[in-house]
Amino acid sequence: MKQLPLIVTLFMAGIIFNCLRQLLTYSESLTYDVLIVVSVACFALMGLGILLGIIAHRRARSGPGGHHEA
Repeated sequence: MKQLPLIVTLFMAGIIFNCLRQLLTYSESLTYDVLIVVSVACFALMGLGILLGIIAHRRARSGPGGHHEA
């Protein structure tokens, strides 16, 4: 049961790589466009996650009671 997340991740990666392989045989330029869009979306989500993490850290550091001067 401990290996289930790894198995699920590898299974999904296999499905994604198979879809990309079939898309590549269909159209090379469309495959590159899809990869670029997915990469930009992943970087945007990563940046949003980092930004939200920083905001949550600052709020947790200030603690309850509002603003504190440094």
